[in-house]
Amino acid sequence: MLSRYNTTRNIWRSQKRAFSASRNTLIDIKSHNSVYDTINHIDTQGETDADFKSAQPYFDIINHHASRLSNIEPTASSSSEVANKEYNDLYTLSLKLSNLLESTPDVPEEFKKDILNNLIEKFTKYNYAVSTLAFKQLLNKKENLSINSINELINHNPGRVNSSWELYNNFKPNGNHDQILITVLKKLLFGDAVEIKEGLEKVDADKFIKIFQIYQQINDKTIIDNEIFIKLVKDLIQLESTALITQMNIPSSIFEMIISNSDDYNLKNEDFLYFYESSINNGVSLSGNSLLKILMPISKLQLNPIIQSENLKKILENLNIQLTQLASLPEIVDEIREQIQELNLDDNSIIMFNLIKSAGFYSNNLQIAIKYFQNFQSKIPDGTQEQNDLKSIMSLIFVYDAINKEDYKMIQVAEALVPQSPLPAASNLASLILYQGWIGDSDKAFDIYNKSLDLYLKPLEEYEIERGMLVQSLAIVSLLGKEIGLAKLIKDKSLQNKLINETYEIKLSNLFKEYGEKIEQCKDDGAFRNSMKFIFLRSIIEYSP
Repeated sequence: MLSRYNTTRNIWRSQKRAFSASRNTLIDIKSHNSVYDTINHIDTQGETDADFKSAQPYFDIINHHASRLSNIEPTASSSSEVANKEYNDLYTLSLKLSNLLESTPDVPEEFKKDILNNLIEKFTKYNYAVSTLAFKQLLNKKENLSINSINELINHNPGRVNSSWELYNNFKPNGNHDQILITVLKKLLFGDAVEIKEGLEKVDADKFIKIFQIYQQINDKTIIDNEIFIKLVKDLIQLESTALITQMNIPSSIFEMIISNSDDYNLKNEDFLYFYESSINNGVSLSGNSLLKILMPISKLQLNPIIQSENLKKILENLNIQLTQLASLPEIVDEIREQIQELNLDDNSIIMFNLIKSAGFYSNNLQIAIKYFQNFQSKIPDGTQEQNDLKSIMSLIFVYDAINKEDYKMIQVAEALVPQSPLPAASNLASLILYQGWIGDSDKAFDIYNKSLDLYLKPLEEYEIERGMLVQSLAIVSLLGKEIGLAKLIKDKSLQNKLINETYEIKLSNLFKEYGEKIEQCKDDGAFRNSMKFIFLRSIIEYSP
């Protein structure tokens, strides 16, 4: 039907051009400075004006006022009143034009459809009631609607009677039309006017199922605005369902934009992983700056399994999608580290430290961490704070690896790497307290604690963080021995003597709560020890410069 309609429309266009060139118009539409001027002309001369016996004047009127209204900027109160009156008068004008058209037998039915569609296409944005009126004149049949009319009906639908999703399902033409699909996508993402007014525009899992279905039908995704892409990804972030972007062919530039402004999006570690995977799916890698930002979040995922949210499970089940990962997490992290080095981005201490931490703490790869350490040691001048931090991190990694693998042959290397100037690093001393406690030598742990505390006892106001790490480690060692009373005494005495600040007071309170949960959950000593290992390892990472 649409094909026949378009063919007829093309014939009519050639006819009306010829007609337009030969006729003497009785209506001077350009002299009409308001919609009301045209309404008045129709009221006084409509039945006698010979122009209205053909189709061209209808197009002239519609196009003239559409052009006029597009130049009205209703900003000031006076111009806003003028614009609102113009918009309201459009309904009256459309009604009179449609009535006049209906009473004009000289205009063929196909051309009447063309004119009525033109009303919808040009005036709906200003007054949605015009579309309702014109559609009734089209006998409420979607077959009579042009593609542009359908698009305008959905785009400007306020949602009072039907949602835009319902309109789409009522009017969608045969075959996919990208512009209509994009319009529906935008309305689903941002909401109809009524939804926005009532605060109901939020995208939930059910709505995102519709969004995904529409998005996948769009053939040319290059015509989608960045605003739509960003809103789509933002909704997936809020739904904890960013794994879906690996199935959606979203431009990598969108991920670059979000990563560069990551503080504005409340991203989780797995979000960075899916941004990276989706970019690889697109055949491109993220920029160097983005690789630097995603390295640590993705590295940390190796310590805890990714758990699918309930929203993601619901969406996947409804869409019958099976997610597959391109590669294992260790392989992906290795790949990112290699890219950073290939791009020569490891040229400052922060990046060097992150590469070592990524390998030693999160990838559990001591050999790679040692390789990085040996390489970076030659790049950082001796006697600097950066050199001290580099040694401190490597020492912590040796202690971490010893506890994690229960292989203690490298502990002397860890001790030798502890920076000594201006004082032995408190973070490393705290890690050695943990190590001695882990291997069962609590006396040695207390001895290190006492000697270390003497170093950082005065001035009280300067070494709160250093003392906090030492106190925390000793408390953890006490908890491993299930001496909760001793751990609480350590905390109380530290507070009484003003050794720790409020931050570490809260940390210790949370630690005792976590300990209580582990005591309840663990059925035997072996399970409890394995559970406590997580606290030991986590603390060592927290101590790292």
